[in-house]
Amino acid sequence: MPSASCLYGTATVQLDSASRIEFADPRPGPARHIPLWLYRPRALVPSAPPVIVLHGMSRNADAYRDAWADSADRFGFAVAAPEFSAAEYPDALDYNFGNMVSPDGTLLPRAQWLFPVIDQIYLRVREALGSNSERYYLYGHSAGAQLVHRLATFAWSPRIAFAISANAGSYTMPVFDIDYPFGLRRTAFTEADMRSLLSRPLAVLLGEEDNDAAHHNLPRQAGAMAQGAHRLARGQRYIQTAGRVAAERQVPFAWQLITVPGVGHSNPGMAPAAAALFASNSARDPG
Repeated sequence: MPSASCLYGTATVQLDSASRIEFADPRPGPARHIPLWLYRPRALVPSAPPVIVLHGMSRNADAYRDAWADSADRFGFAVAAPEFSAAEYPDALDYNFGNMVSPDGTLLPRAQWLFPVIDQIYLRVREALGSNSERYYLYGHSAGAQLVHRLATFAWSPRIAFAISANAGSYTMPVFDIDYPFGLRRTAFTEADMRSLLSRPLAVLLGEEDNDAAHHNLPRQAGAMAQGAHRLARGQRYIQTAGRVAAERQVPFAWQLITVPGVGHSNPGMAPAAAALFASNSARDPG
Protein backbone atom coordinates (compact mmCIF):
# COMPACT_ATOMS: atom_id res chain seq x y z
CA MET A 1 0.00 0.00 0.00
CA PRO A 2 1.39 3.46 -0.89
CA SER A 3 2.68 5.59 1.92
CA ALA A 4 0.89 8.71 3.08
CA SER A 5 3.46 10.88 1.34
CA CYS A 6 2.81 9.07 -1.95
CA LEU A 7 -0.92 9.51 -1.57
CA TYR A 8 -1.15 13.11 -0.48
CA GLY A 9 2.15 14.85 -1.19
CA THR A 10 5.34 15.20 0.80
CA ALA A 11 4.49 17.86 3.39
CA THR A 12 3.80 16.34 6.80
CA VAL A 13 3.45 17.66 10.33
CA GLN A 14 4.64 15.53 13.24
CA LEU A 15 1.63 15.25 15.54
CA ASP A 16 0.65 12.33 17.73
CA SER A 17 -2.26 12.77 20.06
CA ALA A 18 -5.69 11.61 21.04
CA SER A 19 -8.03 14.22 22.46
CA ARG A 20 -11.62 15.28 22.98
CA ILE A 21 -13.30 18.58 22.24
CA GLU A 22 -16.89 19.71 22.64
CA PHE A 23 -19.25 20.61 19.83
CA ALA A 24 -22.75 22.08 20.16
CA ASP A 25 -25.48 20.71 17.91
CA PRO A 26 -26.40 23.80 15.84
CA ARG A 27 -30.02 22.81 15.17
CA PRO A 28 -32.97 24.58 16.77
CA GLY A 29 -34.46 23.14 19.93
CA PRO A 30 -33.02 22.04 23.27
CA ALA A 31 -29.25 22.38 23.64
CA ARG A 32 -27.42 19.17 22.79
CA HIS A 33 -23.72 18.49 23.00
CA ILE A 34 -21.61 16.23 20.80
CA PRO A 35 -18.17 15.33 22.15
CA LEU A 36 -15.68 14.89 19.32
CA TRP A 37 -13.04 12.21 19.94
CA LEU A 38 -10.03 13.15 17.83
CA TYR A 39 -6.86 11.46 16.68
CA ARG A 40 -3.93 13.21 14.99
CA PRO A 41 -1.49 10.74 13.46
CA ARG A 42 2.25 10.83 14.00
CA ALA A 43 2.69 12.24 10.50
CA LEU A 44 -0.45 14.18 9.70
CA VAL A 45 -0.71 15.15 6.05
CA PRO A 46 -2.68 18.42 6.13
CA SER A 47 -4.09 17.91 2.63
CA ALA A 48 -5.44 14.44 3.48
CA PRO A 49 -9.22 14.46 3.98
CA PRO A 50 -10.00 13.75 7.64
CA VAL A 51 -12.20 10.76 8.40
CA ILE A 52 -15.46 11.30 10.27
CA VAL A 53 -16.28 8.00 12.03
CA LEU A 54 -19.88 7.39 13.14
CA HIS A 55 -20.44 4.88 15.94
CA GLY A 56 -23.11 2.25 16.45
CA MET A 57 -25.83 2.06 19.10
CA SER A 58 -23.30 1.42 21.88
CA ARG A 59 -22.37 5.12 21.54
CA ASN A 60 -18.71 4.29 22.23
CA ALA A 61 -17.20 6.95 20.01
CA ASP A 62 -13.88 6.90 21.89
CA ALA A 63 -13.47 3.18 21.14
CA TYR A 64 -14.31 3.81 17.49
CA ARG A 65 -11.66 6.54 17.37
CA ASP A 66 -9.11 4.22 18.95
CA ALA A 67 -9.86 1.43 16.46
CA TRP A 68 -8.92 3.81 13.64
CA ALA A 69 -5.65 5.07 15.13
CA ASP A 70 -3.33 2.54 13.47
CA SER A 71 -4.87 3.22 10.07
CA ALA A 72 -4.60 6.97 10.65
CA ASP A 73 -0.90 6.56 11.38
CA ARG A 74 -0.46 4.40 8.31
CA PHE A 75 -2.15 6.74 5.85
CA GLY A 76 -1.64 10.16 7.43
CA PHE A 77 -5.24 11.24 7.89
CA ALA A 78 -6.87 12.65 11.01
CA VAL A 79 -9.85 10.90 12.58
CA ALA A 80 -12.82 12.34 14.45
CA ALA A 81 -15.55 10.26 16.08
CA PRO A 82 -18.58 12.31 17.20
CA GLU A 83 -20.48 10.91 20.18
CA PHE A 84 -24.27 11.04 19.92
CA SER A 85 -25.19 10.09 23.46
CA ALA A 86 -28.19 7.95 24.34
CA ALA A 87 -29.32 10.71 26.71
CA GLU A 88 -29.59 13.34 23.96
CA TYR A 89 -30.14 11.14 20.87
CA PRO A 90 -32.12 8.33 22.48
CA ASP A 91 -33.51 6.27 19.63
CA ALA A 92 -33.25 5.29 15.98
CA LEU A 93 -35.37 8.22 14.84
CA ASP A 94 -32.85 10.67 16.33
CA TYR A 95 -29.70 8.93 15.08
CA ASN A 96 -30.01 6.02 12.63
CA PHE A 97 -32.83 7.68 10.66
CA GLY A 98 -31.34 11.19 10.75
CA ASN A 99 -34.28 12.84 12.53
CA MET A 100 -36.03 13.07 9.17
CA VAL A 101 -39.47 12.02 10.42
CA SER A 102 -41.60 12.26 13.54
CA PRO A 103 -42.75 9.12 15.39
CA ASP A 104 -45.89 9.01 13.23
CA GLY A 105 -43.83 9.15 10.03
CA THR A 106 -44.43 12.81 9.18
CA LEU A 107 -41.55 14.38 7.27
CA LEU A 108 -39.85 17.03 9.43
CA PRO A 109 -38.40 20.32 8.15
CA ARG A 110 -34.91 19.93 6.77
CA ALA A 111 -33.53 22.31 9.43
CA GLN A 112 -34.28 19.61 12.00
CA TRP A 113 -32.47 16.78 10.18
CA LEU A 114 -29.27 15.41 11.65
CA PHE A 115 -27.49 14.93 8.32
CA PRO A 116 -26.23 18.52 7.76
CA VAL A 117 -24.68 18.53 11.24
CA ILE A 118 -21.96 16.19 9.94
CA ASP A 119 -20.65 18.92 7.64
CA GLN A 120 -20.51 21.31 10.59
CA ILE A 121 -18.57 18.73 12.59
CA TYR A 122 -16.10 18.40 9.72
CA LEU A 123 -15.47 22.15 9.69
CA ARG A 124 -14.77 22.11 13.43
CA VAL A 125 -12.50 19.08 13.08
CA ARG A 126 -10.55 20.64 10.22
CA GLU A 127 -9.86 23.67 12.37
CA ALA A 128 -8.94 21.66 15.47
CA LEU A 129 -6.63 19.18 13.74
CA GLY A 130 -4.82 21.42 11.29
CA SER A 131 -6.24 19.96 8.11
CA ASN A 132 -6.50 22.11 5.01
CA SER A 133 -8.50 19.61 2.99
CA GLU A 134 -11.68 20.94 1.42
CA ARG A 135 -13.35 17.53 1.69
CA TYR A 136 -13.67 14.67 4.15
CA TYR A 137 -14.24 10.94 4.26
CA LEU A 138 -17.35 9.62 5.96
CA TYR A 139 -17.54 6.18 7.58
CA GLY A 140 -20.24 4.66 9.73
CA HIS A 141 -20.57 1.23 11.28
CA SER A 142 -23.82 -0.47 12.31
CA ALA A 143 -26.23 2.30 13.40
CA GLY A 144 -23.68 4.80 12.08
CA ALA A 145 -23.77 3.00 8.73
CA GLN A 146 -27.52 3.51 8.65
CA LEU A 147 -26.96 7.23 9.15
CA VAL A 148 -24.27 7.34 6.44
CA HIS A 149 -26.28 5.75 3.65
CA ARG A 150 -29.37 7.78 4.50
CA LEU A 151 -27.28 10.95 4.46
CA ALA A 152 -25.95 9.86 1.07
CA THR A 153 -29.53 9.41 -0.09
CA PHE A 154 -31.20 12.56 1.21
CA ALA A 155 -28.55 15.14 2.10
CA TRP A 156 -25.34 14.52 0.17
CA SER A 157 -22.72 17.20 0.63
CA PRO A 158 -20.10 18.18 -1.97
CA ARG A 159 -17.63 18.24 0.92
CA ILE A 160 -17.77 14.42 1.12
CA ALA A 161 -15.01 12.84 -0.94
CA PHE A 162 -16.15 9.26 -0.35
CA ALA A 163 -18.60 7.55 2.00
CA ILE A 164 -18.61 4.03 3.46
CA SER A 165 -21.57 2.33 5.10
CA ALA A 166 -20.30 -0.70 7.02
CA ASN A 167 -22.52 -3.48 8.42
CA ALA A 168 -25.75 -1.51 8.54
CA GLY A 169 -28.69 -3.25 10.17
CA SER A 170 -31.31 -1.81 7.83
CA TYR A 171 -31.46 0.29 4.69
CA THR A 172 -33.58 2.87 2.95
CA MET A 173 -34.05 0.92 -0.27
CA PRO A 174 -34.06 3.08 -3.42
CA VAL A 175 -37.70 2.27 -4.17
CA PHE A 176 -40.80 4.44 -4.07
CA ASP A 177 -43.33 1.84 -2.88
CA ILE A 178 -42.04 1.41 0.71
CA ASP A 179 -42.37 4.02 3.47
CA TYR A 180 -39.36 5.72 5.02
CA PRO A 181 -37.12 4.65 6.77
CA PHE A 182 -37.05 1.41 4.73
CA GLY A 183 -37.96 3.03 1.40
CA LEU A 184 -38.54 6.43 -0.17
CA ARG A 185 -42.30 6.77 0.12
CA ARG A 186 -43.55 9.68 2.28
CA THR A 187 -40.38 11.68 1.58
CA ALA A 188 -39.77 14.42 -0.99
CA PHE A 189 -37.33 12.24 -2.96
CA THR A 190 -37.67 12.59 -6.75
CA GLU A 191 -36.58 10.77 -9.89
CA ALA A 192 -33.88 13.42 -10.37
CA ASP A 193 -32.66 12.71 -6.84
CA MET A 194 -32.51 9.00 -7.68
CA ARG A 195 -30.21 9.59 -10.62
CA SER A 196 -27.90 11.69 -8.48
CA LEU A 197 -27.90 9.13 -5.68
CA LEU A 198 -26.82 6.26 -7.92
CA SER A 199 -23.81 8.26 -9.16
CA ARG A 200 -22.41 9.11 -5.71
CA PRO A 201 -19.12 7.70 -4.35
CA LEU A 202 -20.64 5.29 -1.84
CA ALA A 203 -19.29 1.90 -0.75
CA VAL A 204 -21.22 -0.74 1.16
CA LEU A 205 -18.73 -2.68 3.29
CA LEU A 206 -19.94 -5.99 4.71
CA GLY A 207 -18.31 -8.46 7.05
CA GLU A 208 -18.70 -11.88 5.49
CA GLU A 209 -19.45 -13.34 8.93
CA ASP A 210 -22.00 -10.68 9.90
CA ASN A 211 -24.69 -13.25 9.30
CA ASP A 212 -26.10 -13.83 12.78
CA ALA A 213 -29.89 -13.70 12.48
CA ALA A 214 -30.15 -13.72 16.28
CA HIS A 215 -27.72 -10.84 16.95
CA HIS A 216 -28.97 -8.82 19.92
CA ASN A 217 -28.82 -5.46 18.11
CA LEU A 218 -30.22 -6.62 14.77
CA PRO A 219 -33.19 -4.40 13.78
CA ARG A 220 -36.36 -6.45 13.74
CA GLN A 221 -38.99 -4.03 12.49
CA ALA A 222 -41.12 -5.55 9.74
CA GLY A 223 -39.47 -3.30 7.14
CA ALA A 224 -36.01 -4.39 8.23
CA MET A 225 -36.89 -8.09 8.33
CA ALA A 226 -38.21 -7.84 4.76
CA GLN A 227 -34.68 -6.91 3.67
CA GLY A 228 -33.12 -10.19 4.82
CA ALA A 229 -32.47 -12.41 7.81
CA HIS A 230 -29.19 -10.75 8.83
CA ARG A 231 -26.94 -7.80 8.05
CA LEU A 232 -24.91 -9.49 5.32
CA ALA A 233 -28.05 -10.43 3.41
CA ARG A 234 -29.56 -6.97 3.86
CA GLY A 235 -26.47 -5.19 2.55
CA GLN A 236 -26.33 -7.48 -0.47
CA ARG A 237 -30.00 -6.85 -1.17
CA TYR A 238 -29.45 -3.10 -0.91
CA ILE A 239 -26.73 -3.13 -3.56
CA GLN A 240 -28.66 -5.53 -5.79
CA THR A 241 -31.75 -3.32 -5.60
CA ALA A 242 -29.78 -0.17 -6.39
CA GLY A 243 -28.05 -1.87 -9.31
CA ARG A 244 -31.39 -2.97 -10.72
CA VAL A 245 -32.82 0.54 -10.33
CA ALA A 246 -29.81 2.01 -12.14
CA ALA A 247 -30.15 -0.48 -14.98
CA GLU A 248 -33.87 0.24 -15.33
CA ARG A 249 -33.15 3.95 -15.61
CA GLN A 250 -30.08 3.45 -17.77
CA VAL A 251 -27.94 5.59 -15.52
CA PRO A 252 -24.35 4.95 -14.36
CA PHE A 253 -24.07 3.05 -11.10
CA ALA A 254 -21.09 4.27 -9.06
CA TRP A 255 -21.52 2.35 -5.80
CA GLN A 256 -19.21 -0.42 -4.65
CA LEU A 257 -19.90 -3.59 -2.69
CA ILE A 258 -16.90 -4.93 -0.77
CA THR A 259 -16.98 -7.87 1.61
CA VAL A 260 -14.39 -8.48 4.31
CA PRO A 261 -13.57 -12.13 4.96
CA GLY A 262 -13.34 -13.42 8.51
CA VAL A 263 -15.11 -10.40 10.05
CA GLY A 264 -18.51 -10.32 11.72
CA HIS A 265 -20.24 -7.36 13.34
CA SER A 266 -17.06 -5.57 14.38
CA ASN A 267 -15.90 -2.02 13.84
CA PRO A 268 -12.26 -2.89 14.69
CA GLY A 269 -12.49 -5.67 12.12
CA MET A 270 -13.89 -3.38 9.43
CA ALA A 271 -11.82 -0.25 10.05
CA PRO A 272 -8.60 -1.39 8.30
CA ALA A 273 -10.50 -2.37 5.15
CA ALA A 274 -12.37 0.94 5.17
CA ALA A 275 -9.15 2.92 5.66
CA ALA A 276 -7.46 1.11 2.78
CA LEU A 277 -10.47 1.90 0.59
CA PHE A 278 -10.23 5.58 1.47
CA ALA A 279 -6.51 5.55 0.71
CA SER A 280 -7.12 3.79 -2.61
CA ASN A 281 -9.73 6.39 -3.50
CA SER A 282 -7.25 9.17 -2.74
CA ALA A 283 -4.65 7.56 -4.95
CA ARG A 284 -7.14 7.63 -7.83
CA ASP A 285 -8.57 11.06 -7.03
CA PRO A 286 -6.15 13.20 -5.00
CA GLY A 287 -8.22 16.36 -5.43
